[in-house]
Amino acid sequence: MRIKMLLATVAALTVTASLAVAQSTNGPGPGGGGSGDQIQQRDRDQLQTCDPSLEQDRIRLRECLPAEVKQAVQEMKQAREQYQKKLRDQQKEVAACTDQERAQLREQLREQIKDQARDREQLRERLRELRESLPSHQELMEQAREQSRDRVRRGE
Repeated sequence: MRIKMLLATVAALTVTASLAVAQSTNGPGPGGGGSGDQIQQRDRDQLQTCDPSLEQDRIRLRECLPAEVKQAVQEMKQAREQYQKKLRDQQKEVAACTDQERAQLREQLREQIKDQARDREQLRERLRELRESLPSHQELMEQAREQSRDRVRRGE
């Protein structure tokens, strides 16, 4: 099972690496120099002269991935898309905010922070009260000794 999982992972990495290389050779580089065009032309020539069985092997490897790996990849893609959408929405909201709305949001945040601090202080006080109401370890041990002495005296 571990070997299959390892092979599936290696296959997935190989597929993603080959896709990354293929995507990086599709467009002109940021430098726009002539050497980039020569490299891209050389890569295109190599791709055209490649053995078709390599493409078949790549497809076969992708199909051999376990369902768990395929599902995990889908879940990661969906999570990435949701996160990016959330970021875009937040950027739109921030860009659309006026100074007055920002000031209002800051004031709301300050109030929430004050409320949280007050709640924390109340929880600390309640915790102190609970600790004071509980008997200490020494008191519990003394009570246990007394109970055991009483049982011994009664003959239980």
